Amino acid sequence: MSSNKSYCFFMIIQAKEPIVEVHDLTVSYHNKPVLWDIDFSLPAGVLAGIIGPNGAGKSTLIKTIMGLIKPSSGYTNMFGQDLEKVRKRVSYVPQRETVDWDFPASVFDVVLMGRYAKAGLFKSMSRSDKEVAMESIRKVGLEAMSNRQISQLSGGQQQRVFIARALAQDADLYFMDEPFAGVDMATEADIIKILKEMKDKGKTVVVVHHDLQSAIDYFDWMVMLNMRLVASGPTSQVFNQATLQETYGSRLNVLTKIGEEVEKRNFPIRKNS
Repeated sequence: MSSNKSYCFFMIIQAKEPIVEVHDLTVSYHNKPVLWDIDFSLPAGVLAGIIGPNGAGKSTLIKTIMGLIKPSSGYTNMFGQDLEKVRKRVSYVPQRETVDWDFPASVFDVVLMGRYAKAGLFKSMSRSDKEVAMESIRKVGLEAMSNRQISQLSGGQQQRVFIARALAQDADLYFMDEPFAGVDMATEADIIKILKEMKDKGKTVVVVHHDLQSAIDYFDWMVMLNMRLVASGPTSQVFNQATLQETYGSRLNVLTKIGEEVEKRNFPIRKNS
């Protein structure tokens, strides 16, 4: 089902039995709106990309969903409930730049923190918890560095630590803010492989992402944002020239290449009327 609003091209495909619901969400900084009237839902078991230009409010959106920013109006639900009731089922991977990497902790220590959501913050970790943490470290290729201080890691290795911690949590729903930022191509390929494996196991993964060309291959669901919601739905249905134009405006140097890719993939090409 699609919906049109008068202010712009607007395409929403609402999810059946949604795992994430965002209703009429407005967020302001110093009385200036940075997100306006955002309303969409996501189904379970998708790898969803939140895309849009710099300053579009992508990170603000997932921080608000995670309760880190208080909205001016509107609300969000996950699994049909408030976040506080389902927090153990939800994992959040912040931007790497927001973390103090000088904190004296090893790779294993950080990944083991992912188990606290299930075990409880003040409970000691069991042998099973430690085995899950080490297996998560293996999955991201850092087994040889498990005892290394996180401050000694490269940017790509630090990002892998974040992914491992999320894996250790064994949540049902994951929000990741720019997990590919500052990593090399090999690391990015490894991370997206892990995310697709998570989706194949029934997890729902929501990723803030900025590269349009890779977005076509990475995500089966798209949320296209530029302060307002432009489109939300399966990539094959909502990712087209009209929604790209509405999302990115006059940045035609990006749109030309992506438009060619859209045509090549036989994605729908819609024209503004």
